[in-house]
Amino acid sequence: MRKRNLFFILSTFVIVSCSLGSTTSSGNSINPDPSSWIVNDYGYAKYTVSPYSDTLAATAYNTPDGIAKFSEAHYKNAFYTLSTHYSPQDNILSCGIASAVIMLNAVYANINKQPPISKTGSWYIPEDKTIEGNFTWTEQNFFNDKVNGYLDQDVIYGKKKVDGKYVVGVTLDQLTEALKLQGLDASSVHADTATDIDIKAFRDLLKQSLAAPTTKYMLVNYNLNVMSALNGGHFSPIAAYDEISDTVLILDTWNAFVPWTWVKVYDLYKSMNTLDGDVYRGYILVNANMAT
Repeated sequence: MRKRNLFFILSTFVIVSCSLGSTTSSGNSINPDPSSWIVNDYGYAKYTVSPYSDTLAATAYNTPDGIAKFSEAHYKNAFYTLSTHYSPQDNILSCGIASAVIMLNAVYANINKQPPISKTGSWYIPEDKTIEGNFTWTEQNFFNDKVNGYLDQDVIYGKKKVDGKYVVGVTLDQLTEALKLQGLDASSVHADTATDIDIKAFRDLLKQSLAAPTTKYMLVNYNLNVMSALNGGHFSPIAAYDEISDTVLILDTWNAFVPWTWVKVYDLYKSMNTLDGDVYRGYILVNANMAT
């Protein structure tokens, strides 16, 4: 059964990737009795060799080596804000939305702006007609009037088909536009090429955006095959860069799959230089000091 499940995962993950919004599948009929369904377990921190460098490109943050990297890293100012506002994705398909929520909470904290009230996280006292408000961005209130009509939560989360097909997750450009609609200053860069010059420029940008004081936050959209047997897109924020090991710390939103992870810059960039439909993946830069 385990071998069968692994084959199923590798052959269909392109359907369930949390960032492959342009990939479609007609899907199969589902047995109405959930107890008979096959549950796919993706495991935890089962790193594999990267296809880009033929090396093990990933190191878990919560290991002696990972902790040492963080201690030695000079470019990590963003970590202290992003980790404070980290929240894992609610849905296996919502890495992009979870990354956006982290960005919104971090930027709002930077500029002392109050987040919206969380309807599901607040305490409603009907006898007193009062609300003990919990003011924070969540995946639920992210889908507000500003993005309704542009993003459909049910489509993203695989609860509704479009023209008879699943179109799950979001693309790099969709997430960038959604962040703009929410009032953030965001811009996307597609990794159309992956030359040594491109990678060096990306490395320089990492130093600039992660230096103190932080002025930019970065979300990366990459292929999970850089660290695992899975082949599909993913979103997560970047929090630190260690120049000695030339690795970046990814605050992985899918923490049921892997912990926060150090990934070699070369391999990360190559994994961004992969196609999501007709366009390449890449990264999003968010102004840490601006929101309307």
